[in-house]
This record gives sequence, C-alpha cells and structure tokens, in this order.
Amino acid sequence: MTLAKSLRLSLAKVADDLLDLALAALAIKVEEVAGDDLQEHFDARNLLMLLDGPDGRPAAAALDPLLVGALIQQQTMAQVLPDTGGDPRPMTDTDAAVTAPFVNALIKRAAALPDAPADKHLLAGHAFGSRVDNPRLLSLALEEQAYRLITLTVDIAGGVRQGQILLCLPEPDEAVAQVPPEDAVEEVAGKGNQKSATLSQSVLALDVGLDIALARLRMPLARLGQLRVGDTLELNGARFDRAEVLRPGGGSLVRGVLGQLDGCRALRIVPEKRGAQTPNRRASDRAGLDQRAPEPHSPPIPSAPAEMAPIDVSPAAPDDLPDMSDLPELDLSNMDDLPELDGLPELDDMPDLGDLPDLPDLSERKAG
Repeated sequence: MTLAKSLRLSLAKVADDLLDLALAALAIKVEEVAGDDLQEHFDARNLLMLLDGPDGRPAAAALDPLLVGALIQQQTMAQVLPDTGGDPRPMTDTDAAVTAPFVNALIKRAAALPDAPADKHLLAGHAFGSRVDNPRLLSLALEEQAYRLITLTVDIAGGVRQGQILLCLPEPDEAVAQVPPEDAVEEVAGKGNQKSATLSQSVLALDVGLDIALARLRMPLARLGQLRVGDTLELNGARFDRAEVLRPGGGSLVRGVLGQLDGCRALRIVPEKRGAQTPNRRASDRAGLDQRAPEPHSPPIPSAPAEMAPIDVSPAAPDDLPDMSDLPELDLSNMDDLPELDGLPELDDMPDLGDLPDLPDLSERKAG
C-alpha cells in the first residue's frame, strides 16, 4: 500500500461515508520542496489551512474554491451544481469550519494505510488548526527545512466539477521514519511465529464506533444559535428501547435496545417486524387442519344506513300453531237443508230512462 494509493482510497471512502458525495482522485503528484520556497506554491484564492502536527511541527493544506463550494453545496443542498464561472469569492472562517471535518478524516484514514513506516509518520497526527489569510503568513508558520507537497486533482460528483487538494507536510526525521509506529511494533511483536489471521478474525478485531441517538429535537435556527454551555433541553421522547444507530453520514441505520452487559454499555439490535403472511394450503390439507374451503369472491353488498332499521319481508310463521294434519275433511255435497234467507227489503222499480236528452253529434267537432 503506497502513499498515493492510500490517499486515493481514503478520499473516495471518506467523501462517501461523511458527505455521501462521489470524489475520485484523477491524479496525485508528490514532490519535495525546501521550506524557503513554499510561498510560491500556495494560491491566495484557495482556502489555506494551518494544520497542527505532532511534536509541535505544523503542516498546511489548501483547497481550491471549486472543491470548497462543492463540499458546502453537498452539506446544505445535498447536491453539487456545475460551476458557472466568474471570479471566486474570498474564503472565510465559515468555509474552513465546514470543510475541516473532511480534511481531518481524510488525513486520519490515509495515515493508517501505507505499508512504509516513513509514509505513516508523514501523515499521522495532523489535524486542522486555523485558517490563514494569505500565502505569506502560511509560509512563515512553516519553519522546517524540507516539506513534501502532495497535490490531488479531484473529480467531483461524476464530472460535475474538478477541484484540487494540496497537502504540505514536513519530512519526518530519518531516525523516526525507519521505526514503525507504536501500534505497528506491538502488532509485529505479538504475532511472532503465529499464522496470519483470517479475514473474519481481522474484521472482528476492528474497533468500530457506534453513534446512538435516543431522541430527536426540532427547534428554530435562532433558538439553536442561542444555546450556551449549561442550557437544559427537554428530552421527552428519549427511550432506551428505541435507540437509533446512526450512519456516519447521517440518517438512521437500525433500531435497538440500549442497556448494559458485564458492566459495559451494550446495544441489542431489534429486527424489523414484517407483516404476517397467510400460508397457502392445498385442498387435501384442509381436512386435517379443520379448515373450510375459501368461498368464491363476490362483490360486497352495501349496508343500510345506521338510522334505517332492516325490514323483514318474510311471512310471519309463529311456532305455537297446532298441528292441522288430523282435522277431518268437510263434506259439501249435501247443501239442500240450508235455511232460506228471509226479511230482505223490496227494491223500488227503476225509473224510465226515455226522457234523457239526446247526446250532441261529435263528428262536427272532430272535423273542426
């Protein structure tokens, strides 16, 4: 693993995990420069950063305006817009504060990958310190005799933009450069003649940090800007059984229950609940399962409104009627002995209807 390959892999991985942004190193140039010649390698239009280094030996980093603008757009709008041209605006302390986590993560990850101890010492221990206004002040803060300049040409968001990163790191001392870092020495001493670890053993031995969220708060931006050390926030929705594991770039990854195990803080992952699914059964299985065959689908019958009572149109059939099957049949053949009906009043004769007037002839009206 060379220094250039370490930076190329770290650039893509850090941008994806931290910002959900696609960055790729198109070219990496490494050169050695004397400390007195550094000023001409810094561009005043770039974002100039002074990096704190180990043993009080500072370093420097410079990001061009196109890359700085892309990092800010990705964090504020979640997308990178094409460059419209024109003169770049002056860099500010806000730009440095927004891009500093990206620079720190890039250097920290790249420092752990190279195989050569000298390359490890070159990157290890550097982090953002402050922003510098101009190249002259930055070069005055760098007092070592020799520096290594690493220039990365970066493709942003699949060709939407191209930017540049410049790292100016002091050359490590020759005696220190030949000695691996302490963690590497302990690892080599512990291995001895043992067999190399398998991939699963190496993965399980990694230290992984989990960011856990117990509650989420919403507040106006003005209220957020007024928060001071010692202010108290109401966490009404905080629950240990609904802890969320956060992604490195933001967002929820999985839910779990936060607790303790053997005196240490532990998290038990809760699997997602899936909807119950009804198994399909064969017709021959229903007899053993005491299940009825499914009825054919029919369109639902609209129900009556709640205020209307159902009307029973079936004929009344009371249950307490006697049995009519044993009744004798009636003999209606001999009806001569029925009594005669007397006493009815006599009716008057009908009047003569000959005096009625003649009806008019309708043929004339019809013709008219």
